[in-house]
Amino acid sequence: MLMSLGTGHARTLSVLVLSQLSEQLDRPMMAALSRELAPLERQGHHLVLERGELDPQASDAHTLLQVEQWLARRHWDLVVSTTMSPAVKVRQLDRAIPVLFRSADDPRSYCLVHSLRRPGTPTTGFTSALPGWGKMAEALHLAYPNIRGLALLVDGTEEAADPDCPGVAMPPCRPGPIPSDELPQALGSQQDDAGLRLAAHRAGLPLRYVRVCKAQDFARLSDWLHPGDGVLAPMSYLSYTHRQQLVPALQSLGLPVVYDSRYLLLAGGLMAVKGSTESPEQPRGIELARRILEGADPSRIPVQRPEGFEFIINLRAAQAMGLVPSKVALRTADQLWR
Repeated sequence: MLMSLGTGHARTLSVLVLSQLSEQLDRPMMAALSRELAPLERQGHHLVLERGELDPQASDAHTLLQVEQWLARRHWDLVVSTTMSPAVKVRQLDRAIPVLFRSADDPRSYCLVHSLRRPGTPTTGFTSALPGWGKMAEALHLAYPNIRGLALLVDGTEEAADPDCPGVAMPPCRPGPIPSDELPQALGSQQDDAGLRLAAHRAGLPLRYVRVCKAQDFARLSDWLHPGDGVLAPMSYLSYTHRQQLVPALQSLGLPVVYDSRYLLLAGGLMAVKGSTESPEQPRGIELARRILEGADPSRIPVQRPEGFEFIINLRAAQAMGLVPSKVALRTADQLWR
């Protein structure tokens, strides 16, 4: 951990940004980070800011190797991770280096933090993950009240087990409907599932869980999803990495689908219920970088989250699928993409 900085103790501050996103997508975040750290340079400190782009298609082992190579380049005072996977890899390799993450995933499910209020590890940041499956189900039923059931797509991709985080090992990934005895391990988020079950109960809709293990499983979705289903497709490693295959596969079934990410809407998705949009000029959590470099303990800095939800309907996708959202959903939506 860094000692508190003072104007009389100028030093070199090295910040590494690890990203699986494109340079274009990272530009607003990099610009905001540079602005946030500029006062440290004015105080006389020398700032080294490097961006390490990681291959989003790489295997788990290869990503770990890439991160290890970046960490070996110099002593880093802070690592900023634009997605969850690099943060996990850094923590596997070095349990002391401060990590600031920005992610759509809940860091608790990866054992990166003990709680959102008090991380307990040198790891903090911003997560757009909210307990939103229930909200997704409500929006789906609002827009398409004639659906006859709900089906949640579950990413069965196995994460490397952390010996210091017992209970995270997943069962062998078998695609298709998930047996009830495997649900606690397969889902990970009990808070999300409780909200989803309550929403399904209130709507009087049966609820099923369908697991996919690899992109090739998308071709089999027609075997596992029922006619009349409304489908929930939360953001995950598999759905993000292979969104250009997943979204068309779901659209071809003609079933209404709700996502929880703008990325999946940009790939042609029908609807999304997502955390409230942040300003591109000031991405949430970036301001924590200067606090950490000035000596604040990240293990005591609460993880930031959005303040609410946004409901977006992609009318272009709805027209292409021949699915007309209800009038009440069109009035309720925060955004309509035409």
